[in-house]
Amino acid sequence: MILRSVVGKLWLTIILLVSIVLIALSLFLNQQVDKSYNRTHKHNLERLANEVKTKHVNLNQVQEVGRIFDTYMVVVGPNGTVDTSISKPSTPQEAEDVLQLVDMNQVRQGKQFTGTGKINSTGHEIMFVAVPYSLKNGAPGAVVFYQQLNESIEEDIKKWILYSALIAIALTTIFAFFLSSRITQPLIQMKKAAEKIARGDFSARVRVREHERDEIADLTLTFNRMAGQLDDLVNMLSHEKEQLTSILRSMTDGVITLNAKGKVIMTNPPADRLLAIFREPGNLSFKATLPPPLKEFFDTVVKEEKEIVGDITEQGRTWAVVMAPLYARGQLRGAVAVFRDVTEERRLDKMRKDFVANVSHELRTPLAMLQGYSEALIDDIAQSPEEIKEIAQVINEESMRMGRLVRELLDLARMEAGHIQMHLSHLDVTQFIQRVVRKFQALARERGVEVTGEVAENLPIVRWDEDKIEQVLTNLIDNAIRHTPEGGAVTVRAFQSGKHIFLEVEDTGTGIPEEDLPFVFERFYKADKARTRGKGKSGGTGLGLSIVKHLVNAHLGNVTVRSQVGKGTVFSVQLPVEVPEEVEAVKM
Repeated sequence: MILRSVVGKLWLTIILLVSIVLIALSLFLNQQVDKSYNRTHKHNLERLANEVKTKHVNLNQVQEVGRIFDTYMVVVGPNGTVDTSISKPSTPQEAEDVLQLVDMNQVRQGKQFTGTGKINSTGHEIMFVAVPYSLKNGAPGAVVFYQQLNESIEEDIKKWILYSALIAIALTTIFAFFLSSRITQPLIQMKKAAEKIARGDFSARVRVREHERDEIADLTLTFNRMAGQLDDLVNMLSHEKEQLTSILRSMTDGVITLNAKGKVIMTNPPADRLLAIFREPGNLSFKATLPPPLKEFFDTVVKEEKEIVGDITEQGRTWAVVMAPLYARGQLRGAVAVFRDVTEERRLDKMRKDFVANVSHELRTPLAMLQGYSEALIDDIAQSPEEIKEIAQVINEESMRMGRLVRELLDLARMEAGHIQMHLSHLDVTQFIQRVVRKFQALARERGVEVTGEVAENLPIVRWDEDKIEQVLTNLIDNAIRHTPEGGAVTVRAFQSGKHIFLEVEDTGTGIPEEDLPFVFERFYKADKARTRGKGKSGGTGLGLSIVKHLVNAHLGNVTVRSQVGKGTVFSVQLPVEVPEEVEAVKM
């Protein structure tokens, strides 16, 4: 691994450069040693030869002195033979071997001949110089001076040069490693700091020595500044992301961000709840595919690159959706969808429209009858007192019906606005039920219906608003009598279960269809849509059960209904034994 690091590469580079330089220097020095060594021998021999040639010194003395310095002499006579009287070679054969190396023709012509060669008899390498020389009798001759080349000294010098180079390389290796480590240490620290930053630790910094202000120190300072700026930027982005996440989580509207391929990349809790509705069973990831309704919106936004507004409905709920394209540097990179649950708003809007339509319908019938019968009186259509009385009776009943409708509308409006004034008092449930039942017995007998009361024993004294609970029972019993045919029965029960009192009104009337049961407590809703009012009969307004529900809720209770067509209906009112005093103090 070290060879792949900066330290190893720098270390090897220095070693290679120094090694190449030292090897080249060693080769050069070896070559110079050879040249210098040979040049020294040659200079000494030539100097000695010139002295003998020019000054005619005593050869015997020269021979004796030369031996001290390992210099030998061979004297050649006119006929080219060795003069043994003066020459003192190591051996006679050596003198012959030396002469074989000399070009005597050049010497006889008065020229100096210098060279090197190998003596065959001994195998020694020699350097020689031959010069012309006049013998004692004046005869021309020659003198050859030679020296053996001492290779051991030359080899020793070369070995020391080699050893010096190896020692230099070894020292260079050590110092190069130390130097490269010292140079690259800040780089290694920057690498470790960069790895920490890559792992998310943006607080990582590299220490800078104050006395080292070189390029690497400047690079380290720049790295620290970059890390600091990156840390600040990440903290700012993280803060903005947390703010955006908090805003999205606190929004009641759902927000979905989509990429260019329609994949969900970000949602808030309301959006998660919406997408969970479209999630297939067993599919825990709603981001795999976009729900079909939203997919249609997304395809339109991508195709037309404009904002789309619309509604989607699923499982009985409605959402208003606004989806707009998202751009990055002029390119479409996705879309963002904002949606709001408008189920209640749509329901209230429908209720408002239905309310206006129902009120108009309920008022139009009595008004038409009042107008028609009043015109009959004006036009003297009724002649007999009985006819006049009958018309007046109808006008009176319709006007009373209109008055009752207006009162119930006002009461219901106050209740829905939260203005129900409670007057709580202690009440004996048994006596209360008996009194209410007696009030309806006369009306029931006229219609051939039997009204009875069934009250459990030992019921506690309750704390209710007597007038409002009586209004609840009045509406329920009146509805039961009107929808029970002649010969039927209406039963009012009261019993206790836990901390609650249950009041039930059961009839044996026509019953309510199962599909109508969830809507019976809505305003103007009438299960018997086909019924008609005959002359002299007053129908319901469709507001009674809605008023019952508001009054029961004001007592912190609950009202339910169960029914079977042709068998009858049971309305059950659940009330606490004692309504808290705080309810009385607050206008509901």
